[in-house]
Amino acid sequence: MKSTASWLNALIIILAAAILLAGIVALTRLTGAPGAINHIYNVRRYGATGNAIRLDSPAINQAIAACAGHGGGAVLVPPGKYLCGTILLKSNVTLHLQKGAEIFGSPRIGDYTKVAPFVDGDGQSFGYCLIGADKARNIAITGRGTINGDGVGFNGDRPFLIRFADCQGITVRGCLLTQSAAWGLNLYHCRTVLISHVHIYNHANYNNDGIDIDSSELVRIRHCDINSEDDCICFKTTTRAPCQHIRVRDCRLSSLCAAVKFGSESRGTFSDIHVTDCHAYDTRLGGIKILCMDGGHIHNVRFDNFSMRNVDMPIFIRLGARLGTFHPGQQPLKPGSITNIVIRNVTATACNEGHLLFPTGIFITGIPGDQIGSVVLDNVHITLTGGAAASDEYIHVPEDITEFPDFYLFSRYLPAYGIFARHVNDLRLNNVGFSLAMPDGRPPVVCEDVPRIIWHNSPAPTFLKRSGTGAE
Repeated sequence: MKSTASWLNALIIILAAAILLAGIVALTRLTGAPGAINHIYNVRRYGATGNAIRLDSPAINQAIAACAGHGGGAVLVPPGKYLCGTILLKSNVTLHLQKGAEIFGSPRIGDYTKVAPFVDGDGQSFGYCLIGADKARNIAITGRGTINGDGVGFNGDRPFLIRFADCQGITVRGCLLTQSAAWGLNLYHCRTVLISHVHIYNHANYNNDGIDIDSSELVRIRHCDINSEDDCICFKTTTRAPCQHIRVRDCRLSSLCAAVKFGSESRGTFSDIHVTDCHAYDTRLGGIKILCMDGGHIHNVRFDNFSMRNVDMPIFIRLGARLGTFHPGQQPLKPGSITNIVIRNVTATACNEGHLLFPTGIFITGIPGDQIGSVVLDNVHITLTGGAAASDEYIHVPEDITEFPDFYLFSRYLPAYGIFARHVNDLRLNNVGFSLAMPDGRPPVVCEDVPRIIWHNSPAPTFLKRSGTGAE
């Protein structure tokens, strides 16, 4: 009997200890006490109100500093509306937004600080951000809450929603990013990144990109839904550091500009970038845009299983010579290169009313004397409205190698309704086809300065030769 009683007493003590431990953990989750067992730091403990009136970023930054000072953990943002200027993440800190929590951008630019400022391809100065990090390691933004830039009222200096510079080990997962004053989520010189199940709605101002990957590597973007005023996903190299080893998969994209874009800022190398199983819709300035303008090199890029609906200019590839600079001390480079581009398994429906007088499905153009290298189009099918009348007149398309690279700035319409390619060294078409809602008097494929072209189960090209500005 005594042994049984002792066993029961021991069991009761163990159960009581377990209940006490569970209570401590629950209390820690609520209070975020420094040095807590599971390292969770509640911003309310540090003075954040969540009342949308008082500026809460100082309190949130204090919670982040406390978390980082104790070796890292999670900074918890419970439900509420937190008016904020810049929040700076530190190494080993996760900012976790619970459902119903909203970080809301201050309307005062004085409440923001800059992270690695620079000048973009349009000459605009950037660097301010709502959430930022500089030279941090192992940082994350998670949860089902919202980061709202409230960017409608900004002119001149405009903060990004998120800007991480020179960081490594980044996760952004599950949250809503919305209404930035400028770009949404920007990575600069970052490495080892996962962006997953993020919803972006960014139509508050102009240049409202979704995700911008600048001179960064080992990036995974998965299961994201992006609807933006400017480019949805944009790869850039504002420095000579490469943008490489990147995978984009299972994303839905809609934009007043491009769905997926390379450039226009393009000083460094872009390589080993694969985009698969994505869908673009209602996109007004290009579905797939590969632009090399500033001396960089784009190669080993692949698109596979990419569908598009109501997209103006489904595929646009441009090598140019703007040769811009974006950071202090940079000097202009020589023209760069584009090669080893594979675009496979694409279906697209071009929009009825686009920027061109009569639509074209694919436009590929290099520079006289600096041709684009190898481009492979495999199993590509595009539906177009057609409507251009037949004409023997040569359709002149300016070179404009130093101008901003957009397809509608060259000409009101192009010499072909399917593909117009010029200054391309090696073009391969396999099972490429075009459907027309109305007859079109232009040929389906026109090539100019394309010394090597192979086509199989695709329209035969018409070749143009030019002397000066006219046809021979």
